[in-house]
Amino acid sequence: MKSSLAKYFSLGGLFTSVLFTVMTVICSSLRSGYNQSNQFISELGATNTSHATLMNYGGFIPSGFMTILFAIALLYLLPKSVIGRFGIVLIGLFGIGVILAGVFSCDKGCPQDDGSFANMMHNGVSGPAFLSVIIGIFLLSLAFRKSLDWKRLWIYSLISSLLASLYMTLLLNSFESRELTGLWQRLLLAVIFLWLSVISVNLFRFNRRRLNVQ
Repeated sequence: MKSSLAKYFSLGGLFTSVLFTVMTVICSSLRSGYNQSNQFISELGATNTSHATLMNYGGFIPSGFMTILFAIALLYLLPKSVIGRFGIVLIGLFGIGVILAGVFSCDKGCPQDDGSFANMMHNGVSGPAFLSVIIGIFLLSLAFRKSLDWKRLWIYSLISSLLASLYMTLLLNSFESRELTGLWQRLLLAVIFLWLSVISVNLFRFNRRRLNVQ
């Protein structure tokens, strides 16, 4: 990969975080009666609901693609290690999961049991996608610990993975009652998106310094 491409790809983590957040705010403001605390973000893209296309094709799908570009930049720019590469692959899988969540939108209300084929596909990829990015962040924290350039971010990454695990557990436990489901999901995504943004900016700076040295 050319260094110029890696430079722009490295900002994918920041752009995906900003885009998905902005689209969630816009689409939720357009949805009358939508409850931020109790409803899934995916309900904004649910089949046959208002402005679902905007959320899916303006939020989920492009955000997933930018996450994949970010993972490619990580693979190219980070120090090579087995554990680091495995973590990067999991970040990329999260991006793929976000795309699929937009392509296969859930039914209205995002029921967790049964429903249409698209609903089952949506539910089938969402959980593993979150799990993959949480494990990916954890593995990269271990890789950062062994790198002089990235060691200062290993504790932050470790804490991010642990916080994300906590919020995912709370999210899963809220499925039956649907109380605070939206809150736990948003806190989970806030941790993930903040991590993506922080690493993205640092990766961009790292690549710029590397080019100046060459």
